[in-house]
Amino acid sequence: MFPMPRVIYAMAEDGLLFKFLAKINDRTKTPIIATLTSGAIAAVMAFLFDLKDLVDLMSIGTLLAYSLVAACVLVLRYQPEQPNMVYQMARTTDELDQVDQNELVSTSDSQTGFLPEAERFSLKTILSPKNMEPSKFSGLIVNISTSLIAILIITFCIVAVLGNEALTKGELWAIFMLAGSVLLCSLVTIIIWRQPESKTKLSFKVPFLPLLPVLSIFVNVYLMMQLDQGTWVRFAVWMLIGFIIYFGYGLWHSEEASLAADQARTPDGNLDHCK
Repeated sequence: MFPMPRVIYAMAEDGLLFKFLAKINDRTKTPIIATLTSGAIAAVMAFLFDLKDLVDLMSIGTLLAYSLVAACVLVLRYQPEQPNMVYQMARTTDELDQVDQNELVSTSDSQTGFLPEAERFSLKTILSPKNMEPSKFSGLIVNISTSLIAILIITFCIVAVLGNEALTKGELWAIFMLAGSVLLCSLVTIIIWRQPESKTKLSFKVPFLPLLPVLSIFVNVYLMMQLDQGTWVRFAVWMLIGFIIYFGYGLWHSEEASLAADQARTPDGNLDHCK
């Protein structure tokens, strides 16, 4: 609850929430509208729900966020290098002096001038990629594999939690779904492991990929399945409100959308930025 005014202010400043929430009071130098708004929402929810319900709602949101972070780590590690992204990472980690900007420009030129041989989906290209560097093809494989892992983990957790009685009785359908989910998830994890990782130098990288993110997603989803149905209903309503605000306002007014529109109008903007 304490960081909520700053979170609302940051999102409003970026355009994801309504701009008036980012207004700073001239006397106190604080986002007073964001503070009052978050306080009012917290007061209404505290009035309507029990403490246990609020704790469960906070827990399911936190667990979902942790799962998404783990999935993003898994996806981004296997994506092809983007020179402008390397530049921004170095700048944010105070390592700008270590980045050779001329090298970034030449890398961009070489990438635009070199068209690799088209890759096709096959068992050989999936399990034994030709390239040692990540490509759009290998990145697509990881994206699809991560989505499959999420579906398989959700299936496993639903059967393990909601089908506990069926497993205790030894019903074949429950055992088959549980074993099948584990087997397929292991196979997809091996496919991700076989893909080339990004060689981008960062101040910190998550170790033990892809096992650690997959394990993190599993633990978070399993804990989410332990929550009651009322928590899931309240969470669904809360997410629906968030989707309406995002797709109705934030998607069209965000700073990132404006930046993407500017880059679309100036195709050489990234190269000029590196120079």
